[in-house]
Amino acid sequence: MRSLSGHRFAADDAPGVRRYRSGGPMRRSLRVLAVMLVAVGLFALPTTASAQGRPTIDPSDPRLVPNPIESSDEGTVWTCQVTGPDVRCTGTLTFSWALQEGPGDWCAVPFYSVNGTFTRTQTRYYTYDAASGQYLEYKRLIHLDANEYLTPDPDPSSTNVVIARLNMTWLSTFQTLGDLDSRITRKQGIDTFIKLPNGGIIVLDVGQKTEDLVTAPGEDFNFRGRWDIALGDPAVEFGKVCNALGL
Repeated sequence: MRSLSGHRFAADDAPGVRRYRSGGPMRRSLRVLAVMLVAVGLFALPTTASAQGRPTIDPSDPRLVPNPIESSDEGTVWTCQVTGPDVRCTGTLTFSWALQEGPGDWCAVPFYSVNGTFTRTQTRYYTYDAASGQYLEYKRLIHLDANEYLTPDPDPSSTNVVIARLNMTWLSTFQTLGDLDSRITRKQGIDTFIKLPNGGIIVLDVGQKTEDLVTAPGEDFNFRGRWDIALGDPAVEFGKVCNALGL
């Protein structure tokens, strides 16, 4: 998936939360991020009382399809609660870094990512399938928030930097319950925002777009808003960042 300043942040089920894409056609630009229960006399899943008085379900239960723990990045903290006839699971992943490798093919020299933070919160909704006895996901809400500094200097204290940010919300609906490959995802917010610390915007991808894993797997379409990179020439847009850093 496309994402902030060349990062590849996993929005949900993809392994490896953060990595840069290097090589390949520049046109690819920046590929960039809940459970249900039915009461029939007795609950079908073991539950415990939560602090708010609602029963909870172990998020590792294999009857949750796809299972939130197995289909998300390691380190995501999950809690699942019964909400009426549904079960809703919420997961949070937060981490930070002082220095990491950044995009290596934007300019004549590679970039580094310094002083970065990333948070992903998500809610998954599942419904009970009596035929299989499983709880199948039908909707997913994800919010991605990230901030970092890109610099040609492998030094967290460097002042020759640009600020890169991401702030997006993803809403996925499942055309086939429990099937990740049947998702249609609407993405809205800031996909890529790069600026100088005391200057204006260098490049900006912001607005709304859609991803349909059935008809156009891995590709976004129906863009609304301003999309400098996604709808422009990535080489030209990345060149603006190089110029801003004097490269």
